[in-house]
Amino acid sequence: MKILRITIPSATSPEALLIYAQTCCLVMRTLLTDVATRVEGGVGRSIVAGEGAELRSLLLRFCGLAVPAAVVNAVLKYLQRNIKLSFMRRLTLHLHDLYCTYCVLRIAYYALRSSSNFAHSCARNIARVGSNRAYYAASWLGGLTSADQRLTEDVEKFSHAISELYSYTFKPVLDVVLFTRSLSKLMGYRSQLMLYGYYAACAGLLRVTSPPLAQMTAQEAALAGSFRKAHQRLGAHAEEVAFNDPPAGLAEKMILNQHLYRMLRHSRLSAFQQMVQNIVDSYLVKYGATAVALAVYAANRPKEVGGQATAHYIRAMRLLSNTSRGIGDLVLVYKRVTSLAGYTSRVSELVEQVASLSVDASNERGENDVHTQLYLRNVSSSGSLLLPLNERGGLEPPCEPRRLEGDVVSFHRVFLSAPDGTTLVKELSFEVPQGSSVIIMGPNGSGKSSLFRVAAGLWPLQAGEITLPHKSDLFYLSQRPYLVTGSLRDQLLYPEPPQSVWETASDKSRKTIDVWMKSKMYSAEDLEERLCACLEAVELDYLLARGRGWDQIQAWDETLSGGEKQRLAMARLLFHAPKYAILDEATSAVSADGERVLYNACVQVGITMLSIGHRPALRDFHSTVLHFEGHEGGKGWRVERLRDRDLDGGGGGGGGGGGGAVVGVGVGVIVVDQK
Repeated sequence: MKILRITIPSATSPEALLIYAQTCCLVMRTLLTDVATRVEGGVGRSIVAGEGAELRSLLLRFCGLAVPAAVVNAVLKYLQRNIKLSFMRRLTLHLHDLYCTYCVLRIAYYALRSSSNFAHSCARNIARVGSNRAYYAASWLGGLTSADQRLTEDVEKFSHAISELYSYTFKPVLDVVLFTRSLSKLMGYRSQLMLYGYYAACAGLLRVTSPPLAQMTAQEAALAGSFRKAHQRLGAHAEEVAFNDPPAGLAEKMILNQHLYRMLRHSRLSAFQQMVQNIVDSYLVKYGATAVALAVYAANRPKEVGGQATAHYIRAMRLLSNTSRGIGDLVLVYKRVTSLAGYTSRVSELVEQVASLSVDASNERGENDVHTQLYLRNVSSSGSLLLPLNERGGLEPPCEPRRLEGDVVSFHRVFLSAPDGTTLVKELSFEVPQGSSVIIMGPNGSGKSSLFRVAAGLWPLQAGEITLPHKSDLFYLSQRPYLVTGSLRDQLLYPEPPQSVWETASDKSRKTIDVWMKSKMYSAEDLEERLCACLEAVELDYLLARGRGWDQIQAWDETLSGGEKQRLAMARLLFHAPKYAILDEATSAVSADGERVLYNACVQVGITMLSIGHRPALRDFHSTVLHFEGHEGGKGWRVERLRDRDLDGGGGGGGGGGGGAVVGVGVGVIVVDQK
């Protein structure tokens, strides 16, 4: 019943109206069949009586009656297809809302942006509710197996099965009850040859007039594959998206919805073309052939006369009815119900699982209890967040885990453990004030990447307090940059939705993400100038000349090298210019000289960096080194002070200038390397 309420939300919903229309068409077809039966009886009597004039009149009447009958049958198929698409749309949009959307406060929407702090305050109010990141929990924490397949194929199969059930139960009953005497007769060989010739002529005509069904089917399959691939892409890059969510989750929802709408638009067009073809097909093959059969039967009627001839005629015509097909459909109802029960079970489980992942389960400490349980069950081999007894000693007991919002990045008495339960860092306490960069260095497996997974809320916090600025003041770049499907401009603007997605999005979707759109603060000319400056700063301005400017669309993951991808991600960071940004070994594929150019560009716009890396040259861009030593020694960390404030230009290091002027606020960058 829950799924039924989702697919048919009310008795006046579009889905309910489609079902009402389908019922009316079925009843209308029944009435047309009754009229056709009376005409057939009249034809039989005319044949028996040998009244040629009356026979011709009745044949013309039957041909005229066949026109609305053909239309009704084609419309029935069209309605069934649209019922399926409507059910799939309702279910998929419901799942998208749970899968990508966080809980949003009801705030008034105003078309105000800029330095008035309105957008920032709105974004802050929204983000306080929290992002549940169900897509991350489904893919990375094991909350939902085969998420992409279940969100696409299972929903499509369920929608198809349930849309057929009504017509394949009510329709066969009408066929059996009312069409048991439909027109049908097996005639002699000579008569059948004439009928077969008519079928052959119809087949040739239909072949010429039919739409390219194979091409339409291939396009529909390709669009369905793109929709499935979009979900797979989100699952593959769930961690990168989650670090910048919100608003990245909203942008991803809009991308997914665009793929859905493209597939639905093509499917509706395909359904309409098939409806027209079915009208022609039904008229020529079914009713036209019946008229030919009547004429052939009249020309080759049996020798009996009177009532016997009439009885023979009626019997022959009923043999050509749809009774057998109706009975066959009724027999297959059991199989359809069984299949539907299987799809219903999978979709019901899917809806419940996605709903449980998206529920606002944050406790008073800012931890999501549902995600914590998934982490313990599917990621952690120890199955517990409790610290080992030998780690709880000391003058003070471990702090309760708490997440706070503040003006700076701060960690106070934080414990980090590996998924197997091994303690990596104890009592980690440090602060990153703006203008005093920190680099975290250490061996692989010492907990560097784990620190920021915990900080971002992707992994649960064991003990201690983590303070982070508001989400609009944070940005994250990973070692594997996420390049959205779209134009070159879209790469720099992400996590804003691509322009093609924005243009086709609904007003409701636009208002939801609009407060996060920094590009709306600029005029078209100023935006292009700023984007050009960002590309020049990372030495990628040649991309504009190599392609078709900002609107060029390429397979960026394939056409760009690893270093170019990381430079493009750094240009994205320079455009958004948050106060703090997390860089997960974001320049590992760039040469040493190129790396200095990128970091120098960040310093020139006031970046405060909390970096984790291995290259010694990165020390020139930071004020403090935080060494992670692993679980072998002491608390697992120590601090080395280099200077009080960051040096302009990376301490005078080489590697060129800032690569162009980039206008922006001060940015704090947190750079993390791979374990």
